[in-house]
Amino acid sequence: MSQSIGITKYQLFCVVAASAGPINFGWNFGVTNLPGDAITKCINGPAHLIGGLPSCIPTSDTIWGLVVGCFALGCLTGALASPHYSNIYGRKTVLIYSNVPAIAAAIILALAVDLAMLVLARILVGVAMGASVCTFATYVVEITTPRARNSLGAMTQFGIIFGIMLSQTTSLGLSNSPLWRVLFAMTGALSLASMAVLRSCVESPKWLAMKGHLAESREALQRLRGDADCTTEFAQIASIVSCSSSGTEMVSSNIGAGDGCPKTCSVIEVLLGRTPDNLRHQLLVAATIMLAQQASGIGGVSFFSYSLFSSVTASNPSGSTSSPTLAQILTSVMAITGTLTMPISMVLAVYFGRRPLLIISHVLMGLCCVLISVGSIVGASSLTITMVFIYFSAFMIGAGPIPWIVPSEMTPTYAVAAIGAISSCVGYVCIFAIGLAFAPLLKALGGYTFLLFGAMNILAALFFYVYLPETKDRQVAEVVSVHSVGIHSVLRAKYRIEQQKDPEL
Repeated sequence: MSQSIGITKYQLFCVVAASAGPINFGWNFGVTNLPGDAITKCINGPAHLIGGLPSCIPTSDTIWGLVVGCFALGCLTGALASPHYSNIYGRKTVLIYSNVPAIAAAIILALAVDLAMLVLARILVGVAMGASVCTFATYVVEITTPRARNSLGAMTQFGIIFGIMLSQTTSLGLSNSPLWRVLFAMTGALSLASMAVLRSCVESPKWLAMKGHLAESREALQRLRGDADCTTEFAQIASIVSCSSSGTEMVSSNIGAGDGCPKTCSVIEVLLGRTPDNLRHQLLVAATIMLAQQASGIGGVSFFSYSLFSSVTASNPSGSTSSPTLAQILTSVMAITGTLTMPISMVLAVYFGRRPLLIISHVLMGLCCVLISVGSIVGASSLTITMVFIYFSAFMIGAGPIPWIVPSEMTPTYAVAAIGAISSCVGYVCIFAIGLAFAPLLKALGGYTFLLFGAMNILAALFFYVYLPETKDRQVAEVVSVHSVGIHSVLRAKYRIEQQKDPEL
C-alpha cells in the first residue's frame, strides 16, 4: 500500500524544490554575520560614496542587533499570515508567491543608503521567509509517507543550515565595501530560482481534496507515490469531502488523521481551544520545542559566531585588509561542518525516535555551553572553538531538524497550519530577542554568557523527557487519539502510543 512506501523520485524532487524557501531563509539568517563590521564600523576605510551609495553605514552594536533581529519580526508576520493564505490558495501557491516580497527586499538591500532602508528590507524579506518556511513544513508532511518523512522531514533544517553555509562561505569574498550590497541582494536570485522550479511540483493532495478537487488530488497523489497502489490512501483523503457534503462535524479519533471534517482552524481558534480535539498538549509541546531551539543559544552562534570567534582569537583581529581573518574562516568552516552533519542527522532519524534524539541533542548542547564558558573564562581558545563546533553538530542531530517535524506529526490536518504558525512565531520572537541582546550580552558577561544557554538546554531536555510524545513511524491519528486529553506526562503507561484514547481521561 502507498502509505508504507519510502521515498519516491518525484516525492524527493518536490521536497527538494520546495526547500529553496528554507535555503533562502538560512541565507538571510546568516548573511549579516561576516559583513557586520564592514557595514557598521567602516573597517575598510572612512565612509565615502561609491556610485552614489555609501560604502558603510556606521552604527552601534545594539542598533546593528536590531537590524539583524528585524528579520525575525518579519518572519513572525509571515508565519502568522501563511496558514490563512495557504488554506485558501494552496501550499504550492504560497510557496511560489512568498518569493515576491523577497525580490523587492533584495532591491532595497542593494540600494540601501541608511539604517531605515536596511530595517525595512530585513522585515520584508523576513515576511517572505516566515511564510515560506511555515508552509514548507506543512507541505512536506502532506505529500510524504510516514517512512519517507523520517528523512525528508529534516529538509527544513537541512535547507536552513545549507543556506547559512552558502552565505558564510560566499561572505568570505564579499564582506568588504561595496560588495556587501551584492551579498545582501543575492536573496533575490535565490527567490527567482525558487519560483521557477516550484512550478514543476504538484499541489498537496490533502489540500486539493479539502477544496473538492478529487480528480486533481488523486492525480497528484499518484505522481507522488509512483507505481504504488493509492486506493486506500486516497479513500482516506476523499473522506474529507464526504464529511463536508454530509454537513456533519466529526469529533471522533478519525479527525485526528486529518480525514474527518475539512474545516480548518485558525490560530485564534487553536489558542482558545475551539477545536474538535483537545490540542492543549500539542500546542504546549509545539511552542516549547521551538522556544527551546532558540533558547539553546543557536541564534547567537549563527548571528554572531564571527564576534564570538574574534573574542577568542585576539591575535588575528579584523581589520581593513581584504584577506579573511581567522575568525571569518572559522565561521565559514563551522557552517560547512553543520551542513555535513545534517545527512548524519537524517540517517539517525530513520533508526531512532524523535524524543531520544531531541533529549540527547539538548544535553550535549548544554554540556558544550558550559565548556565554551570555561574556555572563554580561562582563556583556553582551543577549548572554546572546539566546543562551539561540537555544539553546532549536536544542534544538527536533534534540536535543529526535529522542531520542524514534530508539530505536524502530532497535529490533525485541520489544525496543522495554525499550530505550525504558532510554534514558528514563538521561535521568531526568540530569534529577534537573541539577535537584539546577544552582542550586548556577550560584551557585558563575556565568557559567562553561555552558562545561561547551558541551563536552558538542560531544562529543555527535562521538559521533553516528561512531555514530548514519540511520533516516529506513527500515523497522526494514533498520536492524536492518545494525546488529545489535555496537558499530561507521557511517562505514565496509560499515555503510551500503542494504547487507545480512554474517554474517561
